[in-house]
Amino acid sequence: MTRVSGLNGSRRREAPFPPDGSLPGMVVAYAVHHHEGDVTMPRFICLFMLCLALPVSSARAGEPVTEPPEASSQGWFENPTRSRSIFSPSALPLHAGEGFIGQQAIFITTAEVGLSERLSLNAASILPVTLIASDSKIHFTLMAGFKWTLPLTERLHLAFGAQGGIVNSDLPGKGDLRGVAASGILTYGTGDGHVSLAVQPLITWGWKGDSARPMVMPTLGGFVRLGEHWGLAGEAGLSPIAGVSDRFAFTTAGGRVMGRHWSLDLWLLAGKELRANKEVSVIPGASLLFHWG
Repeated sequence: MTRVSGLNGSRRREAPFPPDGSLPGMVVAYAVHHHEGDVTMPRFICLFMLCLALPVSSARAGEPVTEPPEASSQGWFENPTRSRSIFSPSALPLHAGEGFIGQQAIFITTAEVGLSERLSLNAASILPVTLIASDSKIHFTLMAGFKWTLPLTERLHLAFGAQGGIVNSDLPGKGDLRGVAASGILTYGTGDGHVSLAVQPLITWGWKGDSARPMVMPTLGGFVRLGEHWGLAGEAGLSPIAGVSDRFAFTTAGGRVMGRHWSLDLWLLAGKELRANKEVSVIPGASLLFHWG
């Protein structure tokens, strides 16, 4: 039996876990699928771990050896979302003391704060959603880490980081899932327009009967500011690991409206792991973040 459920009026069709036990794609839901009495993970629950491993910012590398990043060539206020496209991060930095918190892809609560001109801390979880959904088999999730940024030139930035996390569940035969990830991000551009290449290997382990599994999802993302309060963003991800590339490839595209202390993204996500069928499916989504600093 396949059931359709929703949250806040949204609808999603749940899909079974891949029969080969491989780790699935970017999460936009957390519910489970019932089939002949068995409860299994949806196809895309584990790329939740990868999605959380994509922290969306880094501290500003404002060292005296380079000029600070350009705020805006048009005289607009500085773009508070310069550290990301939609899901994937950029190496463009936050200022020390700057940060944000909010809902990304509706279900994921994410936060980031710059501790210095090079170092920032990040965290993400779907905990608020699991508390609301009393029948959820996923009870607790947390991914946290750090990011270190290095300016190469005025418009070229390089960032490194690491994250670790856990998914706590009551799924039969599964138990807790843990993961660690490293990240390397190269970004060219300014807050008004940039393109980034992010490579973030992820290893997960802990499900009963499953050995540690690696996943690599390089993402190419970007943002262009078309007005003081709006712009366009998007990215594409494709894993180079055999048997994963065709399954977990995805792309997003959308628009962004923003103020000095808030941002709202409305986007479409296309991928093969969003439905039970093998065809590419497209779903809408939204992200709302509040910024300070």
